[in-house]
Amino acid sequence: MNYDYEHDEFTKCILAGVFAGITATVLSLIYNSFFRGTTGFFLSTIINVSTVIFALLIVVTLAGYIFYVLHHNFKKGTLVFQVASAIVTFLLLAGVQYVQRSQDITDTLQFRQLLYGIISITGLCVILFIPFLYKHDYI
Repeated sequence: MNYDYEHDEFTKCILAGVFAGITATVLSLIYNSFFRGTTGFFLSTIINVSTVIFALLIVVTLAGYIFYVLHHNFKKGTLVFQVASAIVTFLLLAGVQYVQRSQDITDTLQFRQLLYGIISITGLCVILFIPFLYKHDYI
């Protein structure tokens, strides 16, 4: 069988988004397990394994589509995508400050720390992995 065929631009962007989503999911699950094991934080019913898996895969795959639109329509589309993704990540991290999960301040702070880590991991995977995987399609 011949597997040496070229993917078009759209397919490469979507596949880069899927692979970056899988990477973000695995890293976030490792962080989630490590964080909960070291802090003993088990309050969160919002951030659980199924939420992390489905949400991150969908969000990062959509980021792959957005990368395609920007890369295809703008001369410096990769740079525009990376800057826009960094701004969105920064705004999400700033918005975490206003999350009130519980009346107990310790639980709220631990929830924020967990959310900071997951957003940071996802943002880095979107900003760095999608453009890298698009350019290096042999991976």
